[in-house]
Amino acid sequence: MAENILTLDIGSAIGMLRKAIRRVIGRWITGGVVTIDIDSTSIRLLQTKGRVVGKWASVPLEPDKVEEGVVSDQKALGAMVKQLMASSGIKARKILASLSGLYSVSRILPMSILPAGLATEEAVLEMAKEVMPLSLDKVYLSWQIIAAGEGERRVLIVGTPKDVVDSEVRALRKEGINPYILELKAVALTRAVSKEQALILNIEPSSFDIIVVVNGVPEIMRTISSQHEDLALEDRLERLAVNLELTVDFYNLYHSGAPLDPSTPLFITGQVSEEPTLKEKLQTRLEYPIEPLEPPLECPEGLPFSQYAVNIGLALRGMEPSENLGKGGYLPIDINLLPEIYRPWKPSAKQLYAFTFIIAATAVLFPLYQIASDAMATTANLQMKYAALNSLLEERKAEIKKREPLQKAISEHRTIVDMGGGFTEDLEVIKNEAGKIGIKLGAIAHEGKIITFECEADSYITFREYLTALEENGRFATPIPPPEGYPFTQKGTIKLEPKTSK
Repeated sequence: MAENILTLDIGSAIGMLRKAIRRVIGRWITGGVVTIDIDSTSIRLLQTKGRVVGKWASVPLEPDKVEEGVVSDQKALGAMVKQLMASSGIKARKILASLSGLYSVSRILPMSILPAGLATEEAVLEMAKEVMPLSLDKVYLSWQIIAAGEGERRVLIVGTPKDVVDSEVRALRKEGINPYILELKAVALTRAVSKEQALILNIEPSSFDIIVVVNGVPEIMRTISSQHEDLALEDRLERLAVNLELTVDFYNLYHSGAPLDPSTPLFITGQVSEEPTLKEKLQTRLEYPIEPLEPPLECPEGLPFSQYAVNIGLALRGMEPSENLGKGGYLPIDINLLPEIYRPWKPSAKQLYAFTFIIAATAVLFPLYQIASDAMATTANLQMKYAALNSLLEERKAEIKKREPLQKAISEHRTIVDMGGGFTEDLEVIKNEAGKIGIKLGAIAHEGKIITFECEADSYITFREYLTALEENGRFATPIPPPEGYPFTQKGTIKLEPKTSK
């Protein structure tokens, strides 16, 4: 975020700097970093010093304290965290906390598509209004430039609901515990896995996260609720596998020139990750090789680090990135979602330098300012405004032409999000009916609510049977427009439209 240059006297600045130094030294003496991971079923604490894990502890959350995946009883949450710290011997007034991505929205966009002629923060805000399916007055908006290698620089934009953030932060602060870093679980998990390319499946009792990591960057971060489902193990595994495959298909659709390698390792983390036979059965269902998590920290024997993967990722924040990330030139993601209203103000080195410069410049230029002509200043100001407005007008004209492909991509993405589970079920029907009859499926695309795909049968009779099966399924509007050459063709393009409910 853009930093405001604040005026303060030198004595106050020095005093604040001394307090900041004492806070850093105090944290080092009292045992390093404490992280907390809160979900709808449990609270997990982890204490580290450097790259060594010291203590850890967890406590389950009572179901009546949670509503829609969010802790509703702030008083009970704060008291439970304080009691857990006391019983485990973990001491800290300031902690790093995670935030579920269940109600959050994130986008990674190239910097070149941001509106021209505006400061970076203003340009990000304007773009967020277009790409975020949330009302900006109900979310806290955070952003970070995440890539500065050989390719184009990009920006990560995250919108987090105000009520979710406020609930968690206020509950902790009521007990004297101040989170000074708030980070998405998906970002922490990316840091814990520490791979240049990976898939992450974080399974909790009430939700699961799917993360696609490419060049050390979480290109896709999805969190899906499962708290109201009571499925058998086989059905749960199938739902996890289908959602993982759909997420990868979505990534490959927009990166057709560099799709995800089938040998990309899959890491399974979360509270449910240690469930017997889970990994074995998922491996038989998925093509991606499942690898054990090996966090770049020294962990004591007995620590279930796959369950504490989010805590470990938080603890790694600010440390040197792993050599597994390669040399792509990407900056480590360290976006802090904690709103400014909850952050204690402290002057940065940039602000102190700016203050010194302003004092010196004022002492030299003030006499000249008094002598300067008001008329000349007014004329210069009008000339600058005219030039700026004229330049901005030309840039906006050029930008409108450049942003047409982006608007189309955003529209397609919104269609997938809006269609939600219905789109998933449509794909499953297409694949299932094809599997039964022996139809080979080709490329599948969508435009609005229309699904178009290519298919081929071993004979025109089989092709007609497949078209009939799709019509009889009842999910799509009938009759389905047949391809050219029907009924004596054995391959072609089929266009499906969802059945209109009456």
